[in-house]
Amino acid sequence: MNVLLLEDDPELSAVACEQIESRGHKVFSALDIAHAKAILDDESVHVDILIADQQVPDGNGSLFAVETKGRANGIKVVVVSGMLGNEDIQQLQANHIAYYNKPSLYSEIVEDLIQKHFPELGGRHT
Repeated sequence: MNVLLLEDDPELSAVACEQIESRGHKVFSALDIAHAKAILDDESVHVDILIADQQVPDGNGSLFAVETKGRANGIKVVVVSGMLGNEDIQQLQANHIAYYNKPSLYSEIVEDLIQKHFPELGGRHT
């Protein structure tokens, strides 16, 4: 799987990338929404899963997740945060977007998404 990780904390991003890559996945890391959009718009890059932090310097991860889910290419999205308010949770639930509280093991989040949304892989994870 190709994972786009939107996380503005460089240290947490590095740990999350290591966790996800240890499971055999490719990670594209972005520290802000502008960079994440550039990765998504790059035609040479295929993204299967977006993991978005809620609070990033240039916006709201939940709103970005909703926007990204609406793309025609079927990207699966999830929000990971310790800062979700009731309005954010309602918005995510209304758009059928999963969310996890920090701290979380990012590798387990990816595996959970694969099991739920990519059953055709049958145990293959890359």
